Amino acid sequence: MAPKKRATRAPRGSLSREKVLAAALELAAAGLDAVSMRALGTALGVDPTAVYRYFRTKDELLTAMADAVVASDRPFPETGDPVQDLEEAFVNLRRSLLEHPALVPVVARRPPAGEATQEGTVRVIGILTDFGLDAATAAAAFQALLFYTLGHAVLEAPYAQMDANATELERQEVREDLNRGHPKRAAVRDATAQLYRDMDRQFEYGLNLMLVGLGMRPPPRPA
Repeated sequence: MAPKKRATRAPRGSLSREKVLAAALELAAAGLDAVSMRALGTALGVDPTAVYRYFRTKDELLTAMADAVVASDRPFPETGDPVQDLEEAFVNLRRSLLEHPALVPVVARRPPAGEATQEGTVRVIGILTDFGLDAATAAAAFQALLFYTLGHAVLEAPYAQMDANATELERQEVREDLNRGHPKRAAVRDATAQLYRDMDRQFEYGLNLMLVGLGMRPPPRPA
């Protein structure tokens, strides 16, 4: 009988907060249930208790993971146009969230208060106040833009974890069901046929409408 192989252990001192966080984000690709201190210990080749040196609880770990998702690897936009910077910041936030769909509910439930989130918040509110909005309006506008982005990501997250063909099939069924409800209204039938086609474009369309409402973008010209 062959002897059992011992699990490979990481060299002493090789663990770090960044490595634990990266491993946790990889595990989260299979869902939040896959993230545990025991699973992290196995993935990192350490005793699970070693993880507690960096994160005292799973709740603390999830908060750090949420902030890492918000931070992503995309720096705050610097286009030379503050309004464009603001718009791209929220476009990037949505993209980062959908790259980690299992964590979207965590971010939406309690927007993280880590360094990356704080920096982004200050930068966006700074753009809003520099544009001329008073403090109360800038705060309300920031929250409206943030909640719009989070809400969009919450609705999209389940589909981000599905096969693209399965997603399109489900959306096509929705379009067909809506069309059956209004067979005599050609305008409604034509409009419902365009629903859920391009979610990137849909998100940016709604974001632009909000910026128009804030007076930061000119209204679209009549067709």
